[in-house]
Amino acid sequence: MPTLPEVHRLVRIIDIDGREFCSRIEDVGAGVLVLARPLNLPVEHAFATGQLLFVSWPDMDGLTTATGKLIAHRRRGPLAMWVVQQLGELTRQQRRQYVRVPALGPIELVALGEPGQPFPHLAGHLIDVSEAALRCALRPSDADLLQPGAELTVGFSLDQRRFTLPASLLRIERQHGDDAELVVTFDIEDAEASVLRRLVFGEQLKQRRFSA
Repeated sequence: MPTLPEVHRLVRIIDIDGREFCSRIEDVGAGVLVLARPLNLPVEHAFATGQLLFVSWPDMDGLTTATGKLIAHRRRGPLAMWVVQQLGELTRQQRRQYVRVPALGPIELVALGEPGQPFPHLAGHLIDVSEAALRCALRPSDADLLQPGAELTVGFSLDQRRFTLPASLLRIERQHGDDAELVVTFDIEDAEASVLRRLVFGEQLKQRRFSA
């Protein structure tokens, strides 16, 4: 069962735009976290009361995340602090799991084959995305051109940012309506995965705001 962090625990804050900041727990109450204003927050970047954000911290089993709303600004001498109200239950992300968000828009897949052989260029649409993988739908006739383990290049956009990534086809799940559903895993460096992670968290916050 995930629990709130102890005082002085270092935490990570992700805002609705997917930007990531480092902070520290200054106090903990019933459903309330008091955070130090992030040291790496630009002066011109103001966080207004009412803004949604994620607060996350590692534990022995993975990563615990609280969805919160900034409800007040405080000061303790020179230390600026944020009072964040917890919204909903804490969630725990296991070390081998990744947060996924629903995604819309087209996706292009290029299947890499033997040198000198034509590379199939396939088009489909996104279903969801995480920092490590995506799920998409293709016409069954296009999916028949692929086999699990196939090396791919995938192109898609998330929050107006374009990605063209090396990937592998994990599996094909038939049938999703009139389409075949594919699970594709990324073969990318940590820096690129970090960019995707920030965008995924930002997209998750936006979707929670619009559904509230």
